[in-house]
Amino acid sequence: MRTLTLSSLVLISAFTAVGQNSSDLFDKAPPAIDEALRARVDKFYDAFVAGKFKDAYPLVADDSQDAFFGVSKDQFKSFAIIKIQYSDNFTRARVVTAVKSDWRWMGAVTLRTFPVNSNWKAIDGQWYWYYEQPTMAPSPFSPTGLVPIPSGVAPSAPPPIPKNFQGAAQGILSQVTVDKAAVRLRSYETSQDVVHVRNNMPGEVSLELDKPGIAGLKVTVGKTDLPAHEETTLVFEWRLDDPEIRCLDCAKRMSEHPVVQLRVMPTGQVFPISIAFENAPPQSPVPIQK
Repeated sequence: MRTLTLSSLVLISAFTAVGQNSSDLFDKAPPAIDEALRARVDKFYDAFVAGKFKDAYPLVADDSQDAFFGVSKDQFKSFAIIKIQYSDNFTRARVVTAVKSDWRWMGAVTLRTFPVNSNWKAIDGQWYWYYEQPTMAPSPFSPTGLVPIPSGVAPSAPPPIPKNFQGAAQGILSQVTVDKAAVRLRSYETSQDVVHVRNNMPGEVSLELDKPGIAGLKVTVGKTDLPAHEETTLVFEWRLDDPEIRCLDCAKRMSEHPVVQLRVMPTGQVFPISIAFENAPPQSPVPIQK
């Protein structure tokens, strides 16, 4: 789920256009054309990094200037061109740019990288940004991250909010899951248990751990930044060879039941995962030989 401020959602919806058929696209532009377009795109997004949006105005086509003024704009931290698709004999292009910007959700602010699409056309030998009415807009209330834009809706209108707001929000939160809420470790020997974390959201989430400071207990997360529709693991290890352990016999009889808190950003979810230590069973007395 790629969720920024409301103005960011509007901005992305204004920059996102209907997909083109790959059969209409040429493979590779001549170097001079490609370099010229990249220079104009760099100049355009430099204005967004600087927060001086008026500097991008001269790079907007005449027929798109009203649309450019009408959309809300957010300042970016940085950007990088990741893909260009040309059409119409290299006179039009769609540019996919990875931008870094603040992602706000439930009072939390994190820095995220997300894609922004923009459309460009060559006019009298110069490349200009132009606006195409999108058919889809980003929305935090959609499992796919996008919702259809009703016909006749203004470009700057915010994405529609569902009638069942609480149900939609719950549906979003349910897309990040853990396969169990408790792990078991054997206190009397080095042992391990694993929890699987799944992100079914259409966007990336971050994972943070609040770990108890217990010597011998090691908890690691496979990926702190978990992309959309991917899975990672939390590995719980009990290490009797940990040099931090001061009393080995005490560690082997560990009786605490610590809890590790897994935090998901930017949704603000918290998954408590409890740790149960299994002590060694008492040994049966050795029978005395007569």
